[in-house]
Amino acid sequence: MIMSADRGTFKTSRTSLTGKRTYAGVPSIDYDETKNEKPWQRVPSPYIILVLGFYMLLGYCSQLVEDAMPSVISDKDIAVDDTSTFSEESARRYLDIILGNEPRVAGTKYHLQKTIDLKNLLDDVAARANIPVRTDWQFVSGDYFLEFKLPYVNLYQNLSNVVAVLEGNSGFNADGSTRESLLVNCHYDSVPFALGASDNGIYCAVMVETLVRLSRRKKKFKHNIVFLFNGAEENPLQASHGFLSHPWFKGVTNVINLDSGGVNGKAQLFQATDPRMLSAYKYTKWPTAQGAGQFLFSTGIIPSDTDFRIWRDFGHIQGIDLAFIKGGHVYHTRNDRTEFIKPGVIQCAGDMLLSVVTHLADDEQLATREPPSSIVYFDYMNVLLISYSNLMAILVDISVCLFAGLTILYYIWLVGFRLSSIQELLWAMCGRLLCVASGLIVVVACVILMVATTTQIRYLSQPWIIVAVYWVPYLIVASTVAQLFDSWRTKKTGLNRSIRAAQAATATRLLVLVALVALLSIPGTGNVRYVLTLPLVFMSLSALITLSALRYTRLAGWQHLSIEMLLSVPSVMFLYSLALRITSFLVPIMGRFPNGQPDYLIAAISCLFCVLSVIPVSGIELLFSRKRWWIMSGGLSIVCVILMFIPFSPYQDDGVAVQRHTWFHTEIVSYNRNGTAIERTSGVLITKWDANNIQSAKTALKNSGLNTKLSLSADCERDPFCNLPLLRPRLGEYLKDSLFLFMDPPHPFPHSLQMTNKSCVTDICILNFVMIGPPHNTLVFVPQPNATLYNWSFSSPLNESKKHRGRPVFIVTQSTATYSDSPEPLEFSLTFIVPAVLQSQSIVSISHAAHKIQHPEDQTQAFTRLIESAPKYFNIAPTICFKSNYEF
Repeated sequence: MIMSADRGTFKTSRTSLTGKRTYAGVPSIDYDETKNEKPWQRVPSPYIILVLGFYMLLGYCSQLVEDAMPSVISDKDIAVDDTSTFSEESARRYLDIILGNEPRVAGTKYHLQKTIDLKNLLDDVAARANIPVRTDWQFVSGDYFLEFKLPYVNLYQNLSNVVAVLEGNSGFNADGSTRESLLVNCHYDSVPFALGASDNGIYCAVMVETLVRLSRRKKKFKHNIVFLFNGAEENPLQASHGFLSHPWFKGVTNVINLDSGGVNGKAQLFQATDPRMLSAYKYTKWPTAQGAGQFLFSTGIIPSDTDFRIWRDFGHIQGIDLAFIKGGHVYHTRNDRTEFIKPGVIQCAGDMLLSVVTHLADDEQLATREPPSSIVYFDYMNVLLISYSNLMAILVDISVCLFAGLTILYYIWLVGFRLSSIQELLWAMCGRLLCVASGLIVVVACVILMVATTTQIRYLSQPWIIVAVYWVPYLIVASTVAQLFDSWRTKKTGLNRSIRAAQAATATRLLVLVALVALLSIPGTGNVRYVLTLPLVFMSLSALITLSALRYTRLAGWQHLSIEMLLSVPSVMFLYSLALRITSFLVPIMGRFPNGQPDYLIAAISCLFCVLSVIPVSGIELLFSRKRWWIMSGGLSIVCVILMFIPFSPYQDDGVAVQRHTWFHTEIVSYNRNGTAIERTSGVLITKWDANNIQSAKTALKNSGLNTKLSLSADCERDPFCNLPLLRPRLGEYLKDSLFLFMDPPHPFPHSLQMTNKSCVTDICILNFVMIGPPHNTLVFVPQPNATLYNWSFSSPLNESKKHRGRPVFIVTQSTATYSDSPEPLEFSLTFIVPAVLQSQSIVSISHAAHKIQHPEDQTQAFTRLIESAPKYFNIAPTICFKSNYEF
């Protein structure tokens, strides 16, 4: 083809100057008489540094958008009768009242004191309200079967909930129960040895300030608003279940659940089961919601849960679940304090809650409960929230696929509808796949080498290293392979650089289209597909512009590059935003991720987002000259390799990146059927929390003078949990990797399990028990091989938790969640089917682990000295425990 000088149009010739077959409709002859490429077509390779700098700047801008916070509003800026403006200054005062200066562990004396303070605070709000506000302090007992990875019975006694109801027009029934109501939930308890400013003090303070503002209205809302401050979420998820029996839950139709997995940033909406709630959330100033987070949460990779599970699965109400996810290093550590909460964070959370509650409480549609709905939702840069049904998602995705397909056909039309055009496009697809595969292979090889030679999870303290050791190596290798592949294909065709770049971009769209079609065939992927759908829309629109420009103008290499970079900004910033959120959430989780190799997971997530982020600019690397390419890529590679092997510590003595530890000072005693102790050992159990903490403990305590138990394998073979104390069942599978140091036993405290009665009729035996212990206990039942546990007195269904050596294992965790000088004993019965000839023998093995948590005053001097000898970066939560093994 040659261009007419006078009209700027294209004419078709049979062959190019290189002797290759030409393509119709677009310029391909861009070679001089010596068959060398014309200089204006290519961009000098050193300029790729500027391109990298441009996209790093986009990443920085995306981070600024993510971190942007509203200005703090103080009390003096708000009129007394202003009911629509939230004040962070007021909320911080409430936060100080709620937190106090000690951890509020359910069952401790300080937890009780702060419950009283919270009830008094709500009573004061009610006394000053214009609209009636009712308050209540609920005490409740119960149990339920919690379906975690290792399921178990979650039993609570004398649990506290503090509740306030802002009365709406719906009002109350004659029996005191509520009519149509919106529930807003937080929890005011904390884990041991953590103040819990973010988890979940912030949201409780925000709820109080929201209640204060709304209670000053002159006119009631259509619906009641129930503000639940639950007192035992960390047990876990007990108080929310207890509230299901409260008469004020009866009229609840929807819930806003508020929790935290971090300390800063905008609260992320990551679970939604009612589209009506999302409609109200759209009115917030800074919508922050990604359905991909809900999908990620559903995979179980996140080692946490929220009360939303209880509302959805047991209360059968739908709603939205929001949590802070940035700054997760402080979650459940000594650093979860108010000084780490940045200005504007509480203001942003309060503006959001006040807006959402105001809209929902007057929404007629929320008068009835609805079944759960699957919704696709995501925000664009905290500006726009987009949500639609799963059916609409299918229609949208199909439409986008068709649109992308048309842009592919447009490219083929431009280069000419012939077999060779399609063949070259398929070759380009192969080239794109080869680039991705090569980049991933090299990153995997680097990760294997780093895991073998360095310390894992170095990104805890140095998060920027993720870009240097995962993103950049992938980009270097993928772009270099692209250049090599392009060099080979250039010898086969007469296409110029711009057309080859457009061909690569078209091949990428085709690959994304195929991936999207594949996901369409898999049910339940709506909240994953949009991650491809939205970029594909932007890419297809950009392709129309770029291909048309190539069709009607002769673009220099730098002009083509500039157009591609400019058009890629919307999709790249969206993908950057998603990558920043999920990576900033997952990285701190690796500090409490005891299973597997966390570096492989972070590398996989990083590569995934790197691949997604470069999709919108796929092909622009072909616009650069290969001359001096090797110098540029080689220099960057050297820098990356050096960074890969710098021995950064994952932890900080004075920073937020600490190493989590749970140390149990324990005595383990086994009794025979006569109640005689036959085995006794004592020491300190250090459980596994991350990839490094056990080895760190061994190194730190090697001069402690304490002997270490060399192997737990025999105990793990004999006992379901290695004959070690079990506090949280989900961590039971990692006890085999624990460290046990022999030490004198802890100071004794009352704990016992006694069989008070045994009655057998034919082959049915009923055993009655009384358990006495501290506020936190774990019971494990293992029936003997010829005995079958047939029934029990707990209200939970009789479901086994696991099997051990072919025998079913049943787990019950118990807590007395409100402090008492004399906790009530737990009485229960077990019913077995046992052959009559075996009823005089042992029927069941029961272990009782009695845990005293948040009681540093009861520690022995030796245990305290051991804790004090640990490195400063150790975040230790010590527990005193007695584990007793019985045969009945």
